[in-house]
Amino acid sequence: MRWFDFDRHFGPLNTNCVEFSRRYGGLLEMSFTVNTLRTMTRSCEMMRDRVKSVVFKPEDRKVLDITFGPTAAAELVGRTPEALAKAEKEGRLPQPKQLGNGRRFYNLEDLTLIREALHINPGKSADEDAVVVAVQNFKGGVGKSTITKHFADYLALHGYSVLVIDCDPQASTTTMFDIQPETLIDEEKTLGNFLSPRSTFDDFRQSIQDTAWPTIKIVPSSLGLQDAEWDLTATLREGGQAVREGLQRLRIGIESVIKDFDVIVLDPPPAMGFLGLNVMAAATGLLIPVPARQLDYLSTIHFMETIADNIEILEENGTPVDYGFIRVVCSAYTPSKPGEADMWKMMQATYANFLLSQPILASEEIKNATQAFRSIYESKPSAAHATYQRCRDNLDAVFGEVLQQIREQWPSQSISKRASDTVASVAA
Repeated sequence: MRWFDFDRHFGPLNTNCVEFSRRYGGLLEMSFTVNTLRTMTRSCEMMRDRVKSVVFKPEDRKVLDITFGPTAAAELVGRTPEALAKAEKEGRLPQPKQLGNGRRFYNLEDLTLIREALHINPGKSADEDAVVVAVQNFKGGVGKSTITKHFADYLALHGYSVLVIDCDPQASTTTMFDIQPETLIDEEKTLGNFLSPRSTFDDFRQSIQDTAWPTIKIVPSSLGLQDAEWDLTATLREGGQAVREGLQRLRIGIESVIKDFDVIVLDPPPAMGFLGLNVMAAATGLLIPVPARQLDYLSTIHFMETIADNIEILEENGTPVDYGFIRVVCSAYTPSKPGEADMWKMMQATYANFLLSQPILASEEIKNATQAFRSIYESKPSAAHATYQRCRDNLDAVFGEVLQQIREQWPSQSISKRASDTVASVAA
């Protein structure tokens, strides 16, 4: 099943775009090449707006309609269905919503209320810092933005407060969170404006925006990020302190909100300029996506060497870097393809304990959800429910390994602390 019927929804649009080109294209006093590109851009924008109107209609912004049965809700908050039912019967929790057939269900807000009422805090303590995870690889097309979006949603489902910072001028992650930079962002209060040494905007907190998820906020990307890249690069002419400050701009911004979130996820650009160096300097953990393809594997060798060289550059310029963890994740893996199966074995031999034990399996469910500007955590199955569930279980396993690495960075989430939490959950 497709997530939309193209012919039904978009048949007239092609005619409209052709008419737009005929009517206005020839009026522009530009070269044929520029005129053609401008016309194509307008056509793409029209299609994008039509897609969004179909996917999210009648709302202008994404609205989450995620619900959970008693078993799923209990698993997400770390309790048993019986424990939740008992707390509801005793009045410690409000009675859940019910369908017409009497079946109980919960939404995201209900999960938050349950955690608050039962004093369940899966994240860090108030005096600890957020873990800053960079989903980094210089090569495009490795699933960087898709992983960022899905990982943030996974964390939110499990009760963690998340800040996503889109550092890629392409703004793919920003769009996935249903924010259109060209229409919804105050250009004076953007990440690019904060990072630029020429700007007077210095309140990083004001660049943070809400999302449809109650516990996820985002610093969106915008075209101004490319300008910031040029401005930061220009500090090389000044040298010394100017370069050092330019390399630490993102870190400085994050430090102002470091205790407000459990996890901060960075989506860097697929290149190593000043934006990429800022991401490396700000991160405290590194997740490297590598598809099981030979070219991607070979390019990652260059990435590893380059990132080590650039960390040395950062440290030589007074910006020490010390990641709490570095993990490689195999992305978009199809085990039935012999070439990819061989690459998976090679990755296991190469990266050993640095490789997550579970690869992210290639799935039409992820592709279809992404086309609808969603993750699979906020979308309905596009095919058989079993197929959808396999995809979700796979992502849960992958992200669960990353979450384990994150929790180990907080002293309050030590093994002994987790053991006491387990006892408390059984008692509840």
